[in-house]
Amino acid sequence: MDSARMRHFSLLIGNETRGPLTEAEIMAMIAEGTLTADMLCAPEGSPDWVPLSDHFKFGVTLKLRRTKAVSTEVEEEIAATRLDPDTRRRLLLYGLAEPANVDTFTQVQAMLALADHEKKITSTQRLHRGVGYAALIAMVGGGALLGLSRGFGGDALAFCGSLFVKEELNARTSLAILRSELSQFAEIKTRAERAVFEKPLGGSPGFNVIASRLNIDPHSSFSLRGQVDTAPLTRKIAGWGLKLDDDRRVYVLREAPSAKAAELLGAQAAVLDEVLSPTLEEAGFAQLFAEVMNTFPAASFTEAGRLRKEAEGLRMSALKMFIDRVDFHAQAASSQSAQKAWSGQLLAFSERLKALQAKVYALTSPVARRKRWSEFNSGQGAELAAWMLTSGAKEVRVNPDGTFVISEISGINSDSLNLVIVSARIAGDTVFLPWNSKHLGTSKWTSEPMAKAFLIDRERYKVSDKVTVGGRTFYASLQTATHRFVTTRTSPQWRYLALARDTDKDRIFALVDDKTYAAASKGATITPAELAKFNLYLRAEESVRPDGLYVE
Repeated sequence: MDSARMRHFSLLIGNETRGPLTEAEIMAMIAEGTLTADMLCAPEGSPDWVPLSDHFKFGVTLKLRRTKAVSTEVEEEIAATRLDPDTRRRLLLYGLAEPANVDTFTQVQAMLALADHEKKITSTQRLHRGVGYAALIAMVGGGALLGLSRGFGGDALAFCGSLFVKEELNARTSLAILRSELSQFAEIKTRAERAVFEKPLGGSPGFNVIASRLNIDPHSSFSLRGQVDTAPLTRKIAGWGLKLDDDRRVYVLREAPSAKAAELLGAQAAVLDEVLSPTLEEAGFAQLFAEVMNTFPAASFTEAGRLRKEAEGLRMSALKMFIDRVDFHAQAASSQSAQKAWSGQLLAFSERLKALQAKVYALTSPVARRKRWSEFNSGQGAELAAWMLTSGAKEVRVNPDGTFVISEISGINSDSLNLVIVSARIAGDTVFLPWNSKHLGTSKWTSEPMAKAFLIDRERYKVSDKVTVGGRTFYASLQTATHRFVTTRTSPQWRYLALARDTDKDRIFALVDDKTYAAASKGATITPAELAKFNLYLRAEESVRPDGLYVE
């Protein structure tokens, strides 16, 4: 046979589909006796299942294979109800079945039919025996006379014979009815055996169900991308022999800073401005000194005028000497009753001069600046760092090129940039800079919703129960006036895992294979990637009942 024109068929053996097989392979299996004419097949490309006899010939000359083929569950069920040779022989002997339909009997049905027929035969035999005895008596008493007469005696013998003939006619009629019933039941049984239990309806692909049930938290469904520019800060501290550490981070607060946190951030910004301010020069000093001199306590004493005259044109290097002069005059004035009030005012003025002296020192000495920064960080700075650690802010390290990505946060816009803080380390001490700090360069940023696939991948379902449905017995029957014929089919079993997230009040059911079902345990976590392999249902569903079958 030309292989290019050779047809292919799929076979339905029990509940299993085999193939596609070539015509040659199927003919070989027919010759070996492993296939029967009523087995179902489907030509390649056809959705319909028809008996093999529609496409292949079955003859009595076929050589039967004696070895036992591997049986399916349905074949084992058929084998369990198959006629034994003696019962088959008796059915054929009594004429209750023909070779073409004798295999449609189950063992139970055959035994019932034989018992019924043999009961009728026994009844007939008894009747025949009674008629024979009566005839014998009649013959003994005057059989010759009655047998030769055409009167009452002959009629009596004819009546007795008619009883036998009538019973024989009833038996033939009953046999014909039984054969018709068996033929009807054979059709019902064939339809029942061909019935297909389809996969449970109503399921949806796992990924689609998870996506539809996705819980999107607005506080953790955005990503912030940006680039931090710390070059301005680096340049400013370089002039004082300081440099930034490599550890730079970006924090996103859950909520706006509290009043206390805002106060600490403001204090740090002021100290940083002070430490990073330009070196103080004479012109700058003159301005600061003039502001303090505006508070000089005026008096009509000669000493007051002379002291003010000394302050004219004062340079930074002479500030300490001038403070000593003010303290001397305050001490001297305190011993004179007329100048005691002025003495107190001079002492207050001296304190303002000393504060200016400390500021001048801080603005002209790198050592002083570093000391000022360390002092802050040992006090308010440490308090600020502790608040940042306990604020629940989402943080990420900044890459060497300044880029960063923070996921699972709230959406950020221009009005909520105060939630974004950049940290750097100066001489081992951490500084927290608001996103719009003047010590940072122009920084790029975008806030976008996170990809749905990423959010789905975070979903975690747990096994709350393991459920098995199906395995029910379905019936097909024929009820007549005298007999009831029944055949059965068992529905397939389907295995489900009941699943729910920690916050779910309802459950979904995953239709899984036997291996997954056996390996799963209650409380086990199932990832979305694993669930995507299966169909999900709102409840554990069974196969829909096929037409022609019913449940008692």
